[in-house]
Amino acid sequence: MAYEAFARKYRPKNFEQIIGQEAVVKTLKNAIDMDRISHAYIFAGSRGLGKTTISRILTKSLNCEKGITSRPCGQCENCLEIDKGSFPDMYEIDAASNRGIDDIRALRDNVNYAPIKGRYKVYIIDEAHMLTREAFNALLKTLEEPPPHNIFILATTELHKIPDTIRSRCQTFIFKPPTINQIKEYLKRILENENIEYEEEALELLVQASEGGVRDSASLLDQAVTFGKGKVTVKAVEELLGLIPVTVINNFMKKLKEKDIKEMIKITEKLDSEGYDLSVFWKQINDEIHRSLVKISLGESSEIFSKEDIQDLIYIQTVFSKALLEGRTFSNPKNVYQLAILKLRYIKNLVSLKELYEKGIPVSTGSIKEPKEEKQSKKEEFDLQTAILRIGREAGGIVSAILKKAAIKETEDQIVITVEKNLTDTLQEKIDILNKYFPKPVKIEGKEVKQERKTKKRDEAVDKVLELFKGKIISYKEE
Repeated sequence: MAYEAFARKYRPKNFEQIIGQEAVVKTLKNAIDMDRISHAYIFAGSRGLGKTTISRILTKSLNCEKGITSRPCGQCENCLEIDKGSFPDMYEIDAASNRGIDDIRALRDNVNYAPIKGRYKVYIIDEAHMLTREAFNALLKTLEEPPPHNIFILATTELHKIPDTIRSRCQTFIFKPPTINQIKEYLKRILENENIEYEEEALELLVQASEGGVRDSASLLDQAVTFGKGKVTVKAVEELLGLIPVTVINNFMKKLKEKDIKEMIKITEKLDSEGYDLSVFWKQINDEIHRSLVKISLGESSEIFSKEDIQDLIYIQTVFSKALLEGRTFSNPKNVYQLAILKLRYIKNLVSLKELYEKGIPVSTGSIKEPKEEKQSKKEEFDLQTAILRIGREAGGIVSAILKKAAIKETEDQIVITVEKNLTDTLQEKIDILNKYFPKPVKIEGKEVKQERKTKKRDEAVDKVLELFKGKIISYKEE
């Protein structure tokens, strides 16, 4: 008999075996028991959380030979065919490769036919967000008014890409990652059923590497068993995942506690020369620092750090986290990580604002004092147009307009502004504002302006009348 991978062999066969989706399971079981089955569902969540598995269990619940039940027997012909994926009334469609309007039209035409063997025809559309806009539009009418005994389940890892028009016609369930302990217990159950020896710490490493995916954790466990020749040990898992040995991590953390920059640099050099992935190492260090911070904050004991280290750890976590992001995109991440280590040399120079205040050292809050800057800029460089613009903002547009037409002259000790005599009072009222923006005291002078008689332009219509009737102007009245 061919070998069956753990992920397939231990795939849940009923609702009771589902891990970490209590809300989803409870709602669906109640819907089945109360005969409140919806015609369309959206199952959304990251990979390996059980979206397709629950879809199959729901199909079994509706088509089990013993009747519609939230506890399908799993032994009848229909249940067994559904588990194998060969049930004629269950259609699993990969939207990544069947995403066009023609595929959905074929599905829509098939909906009109009665079930072949079971009570319901169930259409499971995996990666539904990959459907084209036209395909979604073709699906709309079917989802809104489906023929009886047809159920649609849209599974997706990117819910935001499902159009609102589709979502409004479906019941949406959000699948959340199980807890670390739930996945760990799942792996333990597999190992105990298979009579495989394991180390507790090795399982923790596998759970962390799976990043919340139940299926991923089972696949990793399968690899670890093969790699370790029938045993799951910490050493085997570390080698399999490319992780740095725990002893090296602990040694680095001790040197971090001692601020031993030289030794920490040596550790990174050695790991790099041995071919380890320094980004993996740096992530492990970041995770370890975070765990220590959480433990200390909750009043728990940490193996290496104490409550007095919490301020330093927060700074270190900030520096190291930034280095991790930069190192992943840098051509030589070792340089980035070693620079982060060198920054720790200056932790002792960090002083709190309270200490600075108590010592009487002025502390800048980052606020900008505009008048002071303006005064400094006047000394450094004076720009007339800028000054007029600022005066206009504060004193008004009339003052700005007068200054633009005025004669402005700079002497050794003052700025002389010459304007028409009837405008001097207007400027004199704003003398304080003028002095604020000019580099020297301002003096306002007025001058008499001769009024020149303006020759009024003739209206074009008048000229045309004179030309037409051979006339002349007898008198001209001034306005």
